[in-house]
Amino acid sequence: MSAIARAKTSRRRSDRAAVPPTRGPGRPPRLSRDGVVKSVVDLLGREPKEAVTIARVAAEVEASPAALYRHFDNLDDLLDSVLASVLTEVDAGVDVGDPWERQLEEWMRGLRIQLLRVPAVITLIGRSGRTSPAWLNASSVLVEILERAGLTKRPLAITYLWILETTTGLVLQEAVLPVSEQLANARASRGSMSEHAATCFAAIGPALDEIDGDQFFSFVVEQAKEVVSSRSKRNRG
Repeated sequence: MSAIARAKTSRRRSDRAAVPPTRGPGRPPRLSRDGVVKSVVDLLGREPKEAVTIARVAAEVEASPAALYRHFDNLDDLLDSVLASVLTEVDAGVDVGDPWERQLEEWMRGLRIQLLRVPAVITLIGRSGRTSPAWLNASSVLVEILERAGLTKRPLAITYLWILETTTGLVLQEAVLPVSEQLANARASRGSMSEHAATCFAAIGPALDEIDGDQFFSFVVEQAKEVVSSRSKRNRG
């Protein structure tokens, strides 16, 4: 074979090697950790009440359970990764250069937005007798914010728990029955109230009709700031 022929043959082989192999018809795409996590988030959005199992996830991504274990140690590892993917944006809006009041507001609002986006992940916070590390990682940002506000020791711990439980509890309630629907249901029942209750609600009825979920949560954020500020002053005193 001549040098020219050998060069052409070499180029053809090189060209063939440079072209990535194509996926055969009907074959599912290759799994990736991020791809599986995204599929589970989508699954929770569509079917929030169904338990997430390895078998169910495998069916969702068109793979065998064994294939999932090449990317995740176990179900807890998978679900921790799912929760982390939803919470990753919570601290994204927190600028440590801002006053602590602004940081606290951004953290609380960010948590509400992300949990309302996929409410089913709330059930992933605590399971199998353990708290998800993803939840602890996200809430550790709240601890840092409260420390910047001047809280330490017991005041820091109890304020952290109060804000965390209050925010999560409100979001869980809102996911089940939004504030606007709660108020609409109350309006529908006004005709069946006792005279005493009707008199009491007459004083706040018009104002209640104007409140929505965002306004109510803004009130909660302001109360949280007041609590932190008051405890910080006591801590310094």
